[in-house]
Amino acid sequence: MNQRQQLEQKLIEKAMKDESFRNQLIENPGAAIEAETGMKIPDYILIKVLEEDPQSVYLVLPQLPLQNNEMELSEAELESVAGGNDIWTQPDKPANQGSDARAVICT
Repeated sequence: MNQRQQLEQKLIEKAMKDESFRNQLIENPGAAIEAETGMKIPDYILIKVLEEDPQSVYLVLPQLPLQNNEMELSEAELESVAGGNDIWTQPDKPANQGSDARAVICT
């Protein structure tokens, strides 16, 4: 299980046990995640929390793979990759300024 999956699992488990946290996670996911983990979510990250109900099921599609011309990394990006930086752990800037990074946590 990768770091993002572990974080999502932790948040979902807490939301299932703590109604106040669940409501905060739905209303302001960034603040709820920061309060729970101490991790600051960068402004360029949009987090959507969706709550399923008996009539709704959500399917989250992963981001499409990058095209060849988008796969070249700058020196700073190469350094970041070599250092093991991750959007969840050390968010300096988006890897692709033109992309719209998103995470969806379904409860």
